[in-house]
Amino acid sequence: MSKIYAGRTEVQNKHIPTFEETAAQAKEQNHECKVQNFTKDKITFSQEGMESAEEMRKYLNENGLNHAVDLQGNLEELNKELHTKLMDYTSNFWQEMREVIKEERTIWGSQAGEQSFDNSITSWAKAYQVVHDRIVEEFSREDRDITYVIDETTGERREETVEERLAELDHAYDAQITFMASSQKVMVQIHEAFGGKVPPEPPEEIEEKIKEAYKQAVSEKNLERLRQKVNFFQAYRPELSIGNYWEQILADIW
Repeated sequence: MSKIYAGRTEVQNKHIPTFEETAAQAKEQNHECKVQNFTKDKITFSQEGMESAEEMRKYLNENGLNHAVDLQGNLEELNKELHTKLMDYTSNFWQEMREVIKEERTIWGSQAGEQSFDNSITSWAKAYQVVHDRIVEEFSREDRDITYVIDETTGERREETVEERLAELDHAYDAQITFMASSQKVMVQIHEAFGGKVPPEPPEEIEEKIKEAYKQAVSEKNLERLRQKVNFFQAYRPELSIGNYWEQILADIW
């Protein structure tokens, strides 16, 4: 079974061998293979045969044709390839944040279950904070599986940084709030066209104010607020600076 944690898919209840373990296992298997071959067959070579083999090995080395396997180097490179990010984390982050929202609703019940502007902005801000802190925690662990990215400038593989992973989370969060803001703008336009309900402000301005509110909800100040232990869900409600007028408009159209 796998789950999303800090943007990455992790396999649960399954031990993933470290590089050192894999190398030790390969070395042991190689040793066993040599022992088995030695005990199975007893072969002697003539002096001429030994000299011929040595000449061939020298020739291959000088011409770059020796295919002797660099076991440690190959395992190290394979380990990096397996931990290299090949695509953005957007889909993983969306899924992970939705899982956090689901968990919050399980914990808080109806307090977090109502479809309102307050609950929506609080739920998504809380989800962002939880995933944000998971990323920071993962990169702070000494025993973490190091992940790699392909450098856009050099094209070389290099170690991923915590700043890059957090930037991916920001990208996913921005895409989500852009979608929500666009959806609300469309609903306002539909109500105006078919219900005759004139919005208090132009739909485009409402769209931009929604995005502004959700971005403010995950400011450093609000992230600290979201980390506190509270007795009721609405105590998490982020502090916004869009003004009471706009907060009321968003509450009314939700």
